[in-house]
Amino acid sequence: MDPDKKERYVHWQNYRITQLSFSINLFLSFAVASLAYAINLKLSPESQHQELLVFIINWWAGSAALGCVATISRLLDFRYTAKKIRDGGAFNEFMAKRLGPVTWGAFWGQLIAYVAGSYFFISGIVNT
Repeated sequence: MDPDKKERYVHWQNYRITQLSFSINLFLSFAVASLAYAINLKLSPESQHQELLVFIINWWAGSAALGCVATISRLLDFRYTAKKIRDGGAFNEFMAKRLGPVTWGAFWGQLIAYVAGSYFFISGIVNT
């Protein structure tokens, strides 16, 4: 790779890293806020649709948990990638290679769980 392409690659790689972190945090914030709202609805004395609210709470709690997994695996990915570059070693290389897919899988799971919970909330609670 020539120096110009390498510089552009590093530049766009930085954007990708920043955007993924922002997206994980955005949907983690949505999940926690939605979860708090759904729990508040469930605990109110005049609450209806108790079973549906529990179902929705489970989806949003799953989304929040996957967001935490994505954040932690991302941090570990940065850590082991830096160690792989600095020290080498089979373990550091193994961890650096495996944690990226874990982060992306947790992010997509987080997103799907949040959207599913939102769909059930809107279709079951708001539209009734």
